[in-house]
Amino acid sequence: MSNRLPDDYFGASVVGPRHRAEGKSNEDSWLGARGAFGTLVVVSDGMGSRREARRGAQLACRAVLDAVRSWHKAGARDLDELLVRIEPVWCSLIAPSTARDCAATCLFALAHAYGQVHVAAIGDGLALLRTRRGLEWIVGPRSGGFANETAALGHSASWTHRSFPRAGGEVVVLATDGVADDLLPERIDGFVQWLMDDFAGMAPSQRWRALQRELKDWPTPHHTDDKTLVVLTQREAVLA
Repeated sequence: MSNRLPDDYFGASVVGPRHRAEGKSNEDSWLGARGAFGTLVVVSDGMGSRREARRGAQLACRAVLDAVRSWHKAGARDLDELLVRIEPVWCSLIAPSTARDCAATCLFALAHAYGQVHVAAIGDGLALLRTRRGLEWIVGPRSGGFANETAALGHSASWTHRSFPRAGGEVVVLATDGVADDLLPERIDGFVQWLMDDFAGMAPSQRWRALQRELKDWPTPHHTDDKTLVVLTQREAVLA
């Protein structure tokens, strides 16, 4: 097991203009956690037409954390073994509600204590890893031609996933489609660098508020959706 310092993570989520005008709550959710398994970040977007979208998203984040803990405790390392655990855990958490009422996207990144970075997604949004070699896309914005179907937990959809050996300096960015669909693929690298330059070095309490302000002041005209953005970084990337 690695003796490296724990990785850093930060994120924020804000209700979008449409839900605010309708008096509704944010139907996105995110989670960051550290443990014996390593460092985990999750984002989820409750499907807007579903009665319990908000709860579905919140419990999607919880389901990934519970699945990661049990997977790691069992001594497993294979990502496929983790992925098959998540939807059953989520279904047990939402019970007695149905998967149809709680359908939610789910994207996560795990910097595993055993030395790999796992990134996986069901549904649309943004999931990418930046290394010293460049960007590695797992899920990208629709404007970039990625065939992001509106898949979700509860639909028995397949995960899109990749695993990477840790080489130092990796940065993973996850976002719901309220952020992802407004990003230009050719400017993503600059967007990631902006996140690192302007936020990574801040104190956690200051950083959360600053990132939340940016999401509230989102510059894309006529944007409507809830917005969630999460970053997982290695200490080497923060200090670079």
